[in-house]
Amino acid sequence: MSLFVSSLSVINLALARVFTLPFHDEYGHIVLVFDGQPISLLADSGSARFFVVYGEWFERQYGRGSCRRHNMTCYFCPVEAPCDDIEQRDRITVGYAEGLDVYQYVQHSGALDLGQSTANVTFGVVVDYTSKYNVAPTPTLGLSFGRADIPKTFLQQLKDLNVIDTLSYSVHFERFCPYEQGKLVVGGVGSKGQDTIRLPLSMPPELKRRLHVPIASMGIGERPEVEASLSRDGSRKIIRFSLQDRVALFDTGNMGIDLPYTVLSALIEELEAGVSTLANSRTLRVENIMWWEVDRPMVWVIRPNHVRFLPTIVYSLVGEGNETVDIRISPEHYVGTCSYDECMVYLYASDDTELVVGEPFFRAYDAHVDLEGEIISVEPQPPRPAAHLRVGHEPRRLLLPGVWQLC
Repeated sequence: MSLFVSSLSVINLALARVFTLPFHDEYGHIVLVFDGQPISLLADSGSARFFVVYGEWFERQYGRGSCRRHNMTCYFCPVEAPCDDIEQRDRITVGYAEGLDVYQYVQHSGALDLGQSTANVTFGVVVDYTSKYNVAPTPTLGLSFGRADIPKTFLQQLKDLNVIDTLSYSVHFERFCPYEQGKLVVGGVGSKGQDTIRLPLSMPPELKRRLHVPIASMGIGERPEVEASLSRDGSRKIIRFSLQDRVALFDTGNMGIDLPYTVLSALIEELEAGVSTLANSRTLRVENIMWWEVDRPMVWVIRPNHVRFLPTIVYSLVGEGNETVDIRISPEHYVGTCSYDECMVYLYASDDTELVVGEPFFRAYDAHVDLEGEIISVEPQPPRPAAHLRVGHEPRRLLLPGVWQLC
């Protein structure tokens, strides 16, 4: 019980009207309490959906006792408010991961614990789900723009309840521990510090309204140890690729970042050049440097001793006044959990109009999203004292847009 009690204790409903939710793991999950039941939800800026998973369906699907094994995943209707008709209600269908994960949920109302009080809110309850990769469904807290064709968002409901003043939130990941956590602050205003970068959101007509910022170009920068050796005003080598009609999608619910194929090819060439300087490595084949893991869904893998040769990735985005600003994402941000003989590299190749900028960005920058002002304010996090690898268990996330996993 201590986990969610301590989480709720930091919720602040004072004059500032903000709602603070700590991440309880390194994957951006927060805890909300529905009808007295703590549920772990993925904080997902790439989605506007708000749903939990129906416990009775989950146990039929994954076996008796599965809700206990998948801690804080299942929602059950309380005894005093039974919902025997829940699986007969009108269903809403939504696909994630390019349609590889399909959720069906119904609308339901219940009491949301706000720390000092409770409020009645409406949320989805998943009653069916399919996945190509045989992973469990993820309760989701969508943080994107609402739309007329979907139920009212979590943020809009909090504003209607006067819990927050504005449709806004800040995302912060902690930096200096192997299992990085942080917090989601709903409501409030963004930083106006000297290093703050303001990125107006755009609305490409062919795409749904989400957190899009135009991309001017992308580039491959120096390796971090090379950059560190340069003076502050020294030149930095960046191999740039001009992009037209591309937008970045800022998505906390995605564990990776998208690169056009040409940029990924340049990154691999830079990696090969660095690895070739090692003794006995000149004849090393590229597939033995960084390779695609076929028995796991869409994972690049690299040897730990080769991580230091990965370059910095640079997104040149269109900021205020149409000025171009560089966003830099280092290997420490896009290389994930490592075992003793391999590390996961969370990069995807894509030539789509919409290029996902996921968790690695949010590890490199603090971000404040103002949906009403249609702007993202970002500020670089201070560099770590020294680059390190996160050594530990296998990542428990699906490597596709919009979805991480709890199991």
